[in-house]
Amino acid sequence: MIYDVKKNLSQYKGLSKNFGCAIEYLLNTDFSGMGMGKYPVDGEKVFALVQMPETRPREQTRWESHKNYIDIQYMLLQSEIIGCQNTGSLTEKTPYSAENDIVFYHDNKKGFYPVLVPDSFVICFPWDAHMPLICTDIPKKIKKVVMKVQVEK
Repeated sequence: MIYDVKKNLSQYKGLSKNFGCAIEYLLNTDFSGMGMGKYPVDGEKVFALVQMPETRPREQTRWESHKNYIDIQYMLLQSEIIGCQNTGSLTEKTPYSAENDIVFYHDNKKGFYPVLVPDSFVICFPWDAHMPLICTDIPKKIKKVVMKVQVEK
């Protein structure tokens, strides 16, 4: 897992061709007028999910990870806490769904919890379980972009 801020985003372009494409999109797109939805960038290799969910108390969230896509979760408005830990520390609660590229885990009450504020981001690799949408104080609507970057094999 990588936690950083927008001014350093270009430093991660070299991780892969797909990363470079996703990062260029994040750096050069004005998300202020974009509504919720899926926005293709490079077919199914790279796409953006503009989301406006509501945060919630930690006990109402869950650990998840993905096998075929890396998440770049970039905060636009408000803030959220996102839990992070290695998938090897968790046991599966719901088996992997290839259709949705997601697996859910039992909560082991561990991990670390950075706060995403506007212009900050986390990169979650397939071995990084993450628990998004934890409220920082009270539940509130946020706006973020989740870039889905296909794992290059």
